[in-house]
Amino acid sequence: MDISPSYRLLSGEQALKLSSVSRTVTHLSQRDPDFIESYLAYASTAKAVAIEFDWTHEEMMVPNVTDRDTLVSLAKMTADAYVDTPESNDWMDIGYPYNDTDKFGWDSNGLRGHIFADESNSTVIIATKGTSAAVFHSDGDTVSSDKVNDNVLFSCCCARISYLWRTVCDCYTKANTCSQSCLENELYSEDYYYRALLDIYRNVSSLYPNANIWSTGHSLGGAMASLLGRTYGLPTVAFESPGEQLAAKRLHLPFPPIPENETTLWHIGNTADPIYMGVCNGPTSVCWLGGYAMETACHSGLECIYDTVNDLKWHISISNHRIRPIIDMMLLNDTVPTCQVRQGCQDCYDWTFE
Repeated sequence: MDISPSYRLLSGEQALKLSSVSRTVTHLSQRDPDFIESYLAYASTAKAVAIEFDWTHEEMMVPNVTDRDTLVSLAKMTADAYVDTPESNDWMDIGYPYNDTDKFGWDSNGLRGHIFADESNSTVIIATKGTSAAVFHSDGDTVSSDKVNDNVLFSCCCARISYLWRTVCDCYTKANTCSQSCLENELYSEDYYYRALLDIYRNVSSLYPNANIWSTGHSLGGAMASLLGRTYGLPTVAFESPGEQLAAKRLHLPFPPIPENETTLWHIGNTADPIYMGVCNGPTSVCWLGGYAMETACHSGLECIYDTVNDLKWHISISNHRIRPIIDMMLLNDTVPTCQVRQGCQDCYDWTFE
């Protein structure tokens, strides 16, 4: 097949192409973990109140999402988040100068991933694993906990699809009505991945106090990366993530007072992926048949969508949610899609939240 000039096959040590650009990033002036977690604990239990934040505008290096090779490099890191060690045959070499400095979650059946850092520890990237399940063409011992987190984060009300479904929390009250405060408490519970991810960030920021920390992940891991990026104002690139905006609002995460197109949170996806596009629902969908209540479609941040349906004639299929076909597709395309805000997106419009 045709190989573009920029797609070089190298033998031996491979140099990683991960470019960055300087951008103004708006984040909370006080964003140490103690302050953030105390605010989140308050927000999850208090009645709705308006809280005025102090914001800082800081120049920092962020991923260059207009560069194809940068996206491929970050996507490889998200693929490696599914693999225990670099010695595995499934490990994708990301190349010099980045290396796998640590991993998290592999001694339990919960949230997992890897930490990558360059030689000077000036840039550190948290890569978070996504859902393991046969329906998503992956498997492992985190299947049950991944599924619970999917159904809490991406359903309208604890996976209450019909009376035949077993809910994952007790927030459903009556027909198409759900307790908002119950949902907020549930998402911030220690039983779910978001709290685990806050602990991981606390450890990483302590180990690398002077580093510029980025967040990335695929699928459920992409949503977690996005929520972490939203919490601490981290540059974030999420791949094929389900719509996580509803979860971000339920957690009362800080949304900076800037135009949406100036955010440093990007969602990379393709039109043939029903999960990313928010259409993997209904009785005939693979997600429904597998017991996954994937009801959300809206992403916070910018969407960068490859039109694989029209350009490559891909069929809409759960197979196009996997990260490795996306990496192959990006390698064969020199251009990257324009990143923009999706207009008019609304989740769970037919539900009432008390």
